[in-house]
Amino acid sequence: MKIAILYIATGRYICFWREFYESAKKFLFPNCNVHYFVHTDANTIDFEENDDVTKIFAQSSKWPISVCDKFAILLSAKEYYKDYDYVFHFNANMKFVAPIGTEIIPKEENGYLCVCEWLNHKLKGEADKFPYERNQESSAYIPYGKGKHYFMSGVHGGRAKEYIAMCSELEENVRKDFANGIIAIWHDESHMNKYFLDKNPYIIPPEYAYPENWKHKDIKKKVKGLLLDKKHWKYGGHAYLRGITDRKITPLKYWINKLFNTKLH
Repeated sequence: MKIAILYIATGRYICFWREFYESAKKFLFPNCNVHYFVHTDANTIDFEENDDVTKIFAQSSKWPISVCDKFAILLSAKEYYKDYDYVFHFNANMKFVAPIGTEIIPKEENGYLCVCEWLNHKLKGEADKFPYERNQESSAYIPYGKGKHYFMSGVHGGRAKEYIAMCSELEENVRKDFANGIIAIWHDESHMNKYFLDKNPYIIPPEYAYPENWKHKDIKKKVKGLLLDKKHWKYGGHAYLRGITDRKITPLKYWINKLFNTKLH
């Protein structure tokens, strides 16, 4: 089985690539033919000489435009991956810690698409409290009383044909919003939740993309994929990664934020 992994690491997010690749080589889709398509504006990246890595230029943008551009970036490589059996996208800060195999491959009943559910919203279980886009003028609009799940935009995949069709529709909807001066409340994620509202994707369990600083004991014991803490000082901090500031967060400020729930940069 041929599987394409689409990875976006523009700007400072390239700092996560080494951990992603090394952990993926160890745990992600063993016994499959896996190729990594890395979208980045970095001049050079680790492992780019490897046979299973293709570096593709993608221009970095200021946040939140950078995340709104996700589907356009993913589609820009479709000529590379259109003939693969399946395509998966994982957030830049993903690190795999246990084997992940074909159990997450979606079937016909799922429209050959899959997406991961956010654990914190799954535990709430009240759709009207989900952070859906509530602006009726947005293509991502979901009215109150609708919805059963809240999905993350950082882990999704599917059969190549269906995946390309999904990304094409999502990109079109993002551009419609832009033309009307609208950016959905949670950007690409808002559009993805609207897309799957009336569909039946395979829902990847939360332990496949678990934030490393969360403490849900029952889930943590079976975690397969970690979302590394972007706020951590070793990555420069969230604001630094997004380009909001050119100063990396200090270890002291990081621990003050963590202990007192502040937002020092």
